[in-house]
Amino acid sequence: MATFQDTRVQTEQKVIVHLLSEIEDNPSFTQRGLASKLGIALGLMNQYLKRCVTKGWVRASQVSPRRITYFLTTEGFKEKSHMVKDYLARSLTFFRDAKAQCEEIFLVCKANGWLKVALVGEGDLADIAQLVALGTGVYVEIAAPTAEWEKYDAVLVTDVINPQAVYDILKTKIEQHKLLTLKLLHISRSMP
Repeated sequence: MATFQDTRVQTEQKVIVHLLSEIEDNPSFTQRGLASKLGIALGLMNQYLKRCVTKGWVRASQVSPRRITYFLTTEGFKEKSHMVKDYLARSLTFFRDAKAQCEEIFLVCKANGWLKVALVGEGDLADIAQLVALGTGVYVEIAAPTAEWEKYDAVLVTDVINPQAVYDILKTKIEQHKLLTLKLLHISRSMP
């Protein structure tokens, strides 16, 4: 399950890098505004900010009873640089692995005559699958876990947040051999 965990760590690093960048560029940002900008819950944004303060990457200064200004510390600048470097390296590795595995899956689809494939899960992995599908003769589209499955020849799980749960839901609705998974998600295909 290392790759899935790496993806979750990578996602957290991405949020923290954006948080540190925002503090650097705009010390008087609002947590609500930044949470909205990053597409995460306000409570989660608050947890990330507290983590950064606890680790010594950020210092807070109360300007008024309802307003706090945040500053990046020297350690914060160093950590941000390290995270950016690590994030870029992981992103490239993830991209290479995902691309290769999607190419394999689409070859299998083509060999079986499965030309219309649903992707269940949005985000980077779904984007990579869409790019890889171009020019293969396999048409892919993102579908909700509640889609009308009979209009697809096969279904590929592309959810990186909770791939096993998505798979477990889909396996009751889709023929096992037409429910496709990528090795990098470490989905257990065994029946309970």
